[in-house]
Amino acid sequence: MNTPKPLIATPPALLRWSDAGEPVAQEFDDVYFSKGGGLDETKAVFLQGSNLPDAWKNTDVFVIGELGFGSGLNFLAAWDLWGKSAKQGQLLHFLSVEAYPFSKEQLTRALGNFPSLKPLADQLISQWPDRVKGVHRLHFGTVVLTLFHSSVEHALSSMDARINAWFLDGFSPAKNPDMWSDAVFEHMARLSAPSASIATFTVAGHVRRGLSKAGFPVEKKSGFGRKRERLEAVFSGGIVPNKPITTSITTSIDTPVIIGGGIAGASIAHAFARRGITPILIEPHKELDTAASGNPAGLMMPKLDLQDRPESRFYNAAYLYALTLYRCKGVVLGEGVVHMATSGKEAERFEKIIANKAMPETEMQWISHEQARDKLGHDLSTKYGGLYFPSALTISPKLSTQNLSKNCTHIHAQVAEIKQQDGRWQVLGKDGDILADTDALFICNGANILDLWPVNVRFTRGQICWGETPNKPSTALIAGNYATPHENGILLGASHDHVGAGETAKTYASDTETILSQYGDATGQKIDARNWQARAAVRVTTRNTLPIATMPEEGLYVLSGLGSRGLMTAPLLGEALVCKALSEPSPLDIRTQERFTKQVKA
Repeated sequence: MNTPKPLIATPPALLRWSDAGEPVAQEFDDVYFSKGGGLDETKAVFLQGSNLPDAWKNTDVFVIGELGFGSGLNFLAAWDLWGKSAKQGQLLHFLSVEAYPFSKEQLTRALGNFPSLKPLADQLISQWPDRVKGVHRLHFGTVVLTLFHSSVEHALSSMDARINAWFLDGFSPAKNPDMWSDAVFEHMARLSAPSASIATFTVAGHVRRGLSKAGFPVEKKSGFGRKRERLEAVFSGGIVPNKPITTSITTSIDTPVIIGGGIAGASIAHAFARRGITPILIEPHKELDTAASGNPAGLMMPKLDLQDRPESRFYNAAYLYALTLYRCKGVVLGEGVVHMATSGKEAERFEKIIANKAMPETEMQWISHEQARDKLGHDLSTKYGGLYFPSALTISPKLSTQNLSKNCTHIHAQVAEIKQQDGRWQVLGKDGDILADTDALFICNGANILDLWPVNVRFTRGQICWGETPNKPSTALIAGNYATPHENGILLGASHDHVGAGETAKTYASDTETILSQYGDATGQKIDARNWQARAAVRVTTRNTLPIATMPEEGLYVLSGLGSRGLMTAPLLGEALVCKALSEPSPLDIRTQERFTKQVKA
């Protein structure tokens, strides 16, 4: 049996800097920018070589695929041109592969060479995911950047997109042959839309032959600067797809309908709102009275894994994506979470996680027992250290969810049944009346999921409680259960009791006493439970704890099984399902999508 590979950071971009302050890749002994002017080369080779902006004039969605993100100069130049030429309602997707991503400091220094692009560069730097492996989606208005921090073949083999224009900007084929192999060209052909273009600076013989063989007959053009020639090509077909692509060429839908107003439904609603689409959201409880998303406070923090698996990379990417979203659209109550080990085994696991550096130090740090005590402002019974997440958030799930879905058309009603008729989906109320009719229906109704669609899930009741305390902590804490500052005291949670399908979540005084006792054991504090409030809700989980995000029938989408990590996973999963519905490039690779579709019953 093969030993699982650990999830570690991507290899660093080993740079040296020229006298002019430009980056040079030490490992490949090659430059990132032309000495004749990096931005001018980008415009000549890639933008003009791809016939931009004319190529995107009459498209609703245009997709650029790039091999070799480097400093992001090509992306910024394309974004700048898009801003000057795109029409209202158009959307640009830019997908780029980079095995050796810059650090935030390197990116800042490199892009400082292009002051005309500084407003755009600052936005890129503010969302930069650093050296975190996986697929990262960044939004900049009508421009969407998807970064694949991975080797080129791994990225292309799992990419789910249709590309209209390719920028081939890896290092010299002689110095970096992996970026220019026949396998790479075949993957490009599989992913290309009809008449997709290719632009590149190189005219190396094996590149010309490989592209032509893959269905891209090449043409030499005048080069830039010291390079006499460059290549352009237009896809003419020739490769039979050997891996699935769920993204079609174009898709249009009428008003989408979402059942369920919790964080799953709200994330889908927001993804549509980004695109100027107003969905209908059906939720019987305006104040989310029974949903876990109705809690007054909750933690949004990463789910860490030692093994390098598709879902492990997804969780890191989902955390960074959710951070950006909640800071912009959520209601943030606090920042920073201390997660203390409560056993030697857990401390050993935390130490391995830190050693792997799968997340940058700005997002994850080791914290000693003494440091944790000072940060929290009170003592801890555990003798071990732990992890500190400086950016992890305490948010208001209720208010954040309502913010994300505020642009919907709201229907407050109980859904009794869904029916498919003539290729469309009807949503019926308890009296048999039709609440909505659509060709894109999203089921996100949490604990009532089995009322509408068969999925392999189970249910747990989670109770939280909150009240005043004389020693209010300054930072959220996890030590078995969790505690976060709340109003004039703290909020504590949460219980995990298995319940049956359809069972109502009730609060129990005994659970509050147990939660308070556990907090007292962790901190040495004794709290008077009188006048404390409690709330309970039902979580939906799967047996393997992975979420469900899939399209089990044409025009029907299910987002469920988020468990206790819904605040972290729902935003990116919602974006992924909306992209599937609209046939846009997915923010999830195909391997990850496969993991999230297996819990739906046949």
